[in-house]
Amino acid sequence: MMKTLSPLKASLFAILASSTVLVTTVSAEPSQECDHPRSEFHKRGDRMGHDGMHKMFEGLELTDTQKADIKKLFAEQRAARSDDKPTKEERLARRAEMHALITAATFDETQAKALIGAQQEKRQAQAIERMKMQNQIYNLLTPEQQAKFKARFEAHTGKEPRS
Repeated sequence: MMKTLSPLKASLFAILASSTVLVTTVSAEPSQECDHPRSEFHKRGDRMGHDGMHKMFEGLELTDTQKADIKKLFAEQRAARSDDKPTKEERLARRAEMHALITAATFDETQAKALIGAQQEKRQAQAIERMKMQNQIYNLLTPEQQAKFKARFEAHTGKEPRS
């Protein structure tokens, strides 16, 4: 004799089964956004930078030479970023420093400002490097591609940035 499920268990089972089907369906659909294999640019740590850069230059009908030069610039930037990446010990030390500030009997605002200032300097240097690379890529474009890029950029200047 089979045991019947309680209404609550049956509902939970139905939700779980439908969620599994939905996740399988969504992950099986091919992406229509890019014309390159997912693994090529969607590697860990390079998603955000590439997505913005990809959208920045999509529709410009790049030549194979331009694509190769852009890939080379991305590889150079990735190598430079990996050289600048903090070690596990440095990350743990920084976390310990922040924890000490938060859990101290009295808050040391000067030390907190120094810690935040160091983070901001690093982010600023990264932003400058990213802009340099974008400029190098822009200068690889033909005059027609540059005009198309400028027109698209100006069309987006009135839009609010994503948050």
